[in-house]
Amino acid sequence: MSPSLSSESPRWYMYLNIDLLLHVGSYTIFHPFVAAMLPLCLRALAAPYKSTSFILTSVYAILVSSCHLLSSVNQRWAYGPRRKVKLSNEVAVVTGGASGLGRCIVEIYAMKGVSVAAVDIDVKEEGEREGVWWYRCDVGDPSMVQKTWSRINHDASAIAFHTSLAAELRSTPNIKTLLVAPGQLDTGMFSHIKLGRIRNFFGPVLEVRELAIKIVNTIDAGEGGTVALPAYARWIAWHQILPKAVQNWLKRCSGVDTAIGAPVEQVSSKTEVKNSQSDSESESESD
Repeated sequence: MSPSLSSESPRWYMYLNIDLLLHVGSYTIFHPFVAAMLPLCLRALAAPYKSTSFILTSVYAILVSSCHLLSSVNQRWAYGPRRKVKLSNEVAVVTGGASGLGRCIVEIYAMKGVSVAAVDIDVKEEGEREGVWWYRCDVGDPSMVQKTWSRINHDASAIAFHTSLAAELRSTPNIKTLLVAPGQLDTGMFSHIKLGRIRNFFGPVLEVRELAIKIVNTIDAGEGGTVALPAYARWIAWHQILPKAVQNWLKRCSGVDTAIGAPVEQVSSKTEVKNSQSDSESESESD
């Protein structure tokens, strides 16, 4: 996780956040194998079955293992079994592929040797470059999307395209949907937002390449589901069930409204100053 978007080198503690702790914990104390080793180690030291330490570690191992098992069952039940992925037969169509997260995904798949079609309104030169087919397209224009899709089909000849909802695809195991719900990314869109130590700990800035790698790995594994990073992005929707007063308190504590609203006010003030200057100049010319 990137702690800051500024060019200054952050201090070491700025890299310490809840996502890093959860990531390390998923491979250590929150991993079923590690949790199961705790009571076994106590038994190796001749700890009695009725000892408090053995009982607590056994309960913890069962709890961790149950959570992992239920998570796997939920993934399989909600999104079905994994589909077989053979990258040599796949064609990846990436919208917004000219910059940011889309560009990162395009580069990763290109390095993997996958046929990639990058679609973006900011594509300067169309055609094939370095194993990537580039197409200029405004995805908000349906007719332009249809024309571009026809061209992609003609160039790649082996792409399957579906825009149905995930609920309509459950009976089709070879089609998977992946919802990406990121938090704050280290892109120009959020460059004006500065985080303090506490806010950075609970809501760290997410590196684009980290999110892109997670998306690509999930797709390559043939899985559907949701990619929500950092950790708070997985639970943010639950705040809607809280009382309105609690929601407002959480927003004030997180600073989400002030962080996003400040730049708008600054832009508005700058625009007003510029307009007033223009009016003054025009008055001077008329005089």
